[in-house]
Amino acid sequence: MRNIRLKHYQGRIITAVMLLVSSQFAAAGESKAYDELCNMAAAAGIPSAFTDWTPAQGASSRSKLPAEAYGAGMAGPAAAPDRAVAYTAAQAKRLSAMANEGLTLVKSINGGMDRQDQYHYSGVPSVVTRVSPAEVGVKRHWTSNAQYAGVPVVDLIVKSGLLKAGPRPYIIPESHRADYYSDLHGVFFTTPEFDPSQLWMGLGADSDYVDFVVDPGMGALYLAPGNYLFPCPQNTQTWIRDAYSKWKGTGVMPKGMEGIFAQIDSEGGLQDAIDVPITVVRYQKNGKVKVLRPDLLGKP
Repeated sequence: MRNIRLKHYQGRIITAVMLLVSSQFAAAGESKAYDELCNMAAAAGIPSAFTDWTPAQGASSRSKLPAEAYGAGMAGPAAAPDRAVAYTAAQAKRLSAMANEGLTLVKSINGGMDRQDQYHYSGVPSVVTRVSPAEVGVKRHWTSNAQYAGVPVVDLIVKSGLLKAGPRPYIIPESHRADYYSDLHGVFFTTPEFDPSQLWMGLGADSDYVDFVVDPGMGALYLAPGNYLFPCPQNTQTWIRDAYSKWKGTGVMPKGMEGIFAQIDSEGGLQDAIDVPITVVRYQKNGKVKVLRPDLLGKP
């Protein structure tokens, strides 16, 4: 491994592929990360838990919870907004400080003629800074018109008032390469003015979204123009969690899992999920906008 500093050139596309769960769902073009993880699972002799998610379906393996679990009555993260505020604030402070320490190239994968080359980094890009929710104003969360168990994800978010972290880190895509930043993960969001087509998710102006505000104490990070992150524990896939626990118990490292397990260790081991409580201001479903809180439009 080698320490490097990345210079973000003006004009470079630095929007994230926001592969989230009830957050931004994966689109058909996001098959590369999916393929890589499935290959790792096969190499490790672990049955893939991605069978309930394919890029073409636009669903996510994070959504193993029944639809009712998104309801306002659920226990755990939904009932603990103080935990989300404290965690995101601490992580935003820690991660923004890492932006001055440079990046470490952990691995690179040659995509050949037909796929993007992949570069995986630990550390935080120098452009990342800590921001307050008030600085951003009303925030937007795209759902890619995804559904779970036949229910539009936008409806689940509006009903629960929760955003959930997904299994992918921050990714900067270009036509020929994709840069993965393993320390940056959680719940991603944009500003309402941001052009969704830049997210590389097949989104358009009529795609489903939720506009929202949050507790003013919530910790957030600026990633790129119009792109932000509430840093939360990554939603580690079930098969990875099981393999990691088995490794800790036996000491036998599955083939191809060294990097994934090292990242989990660097963050203190497997972490419980932390959902982000939101107040929905308005949302779009099937191209139609409904305003729930006109009094909050234009406010943080």
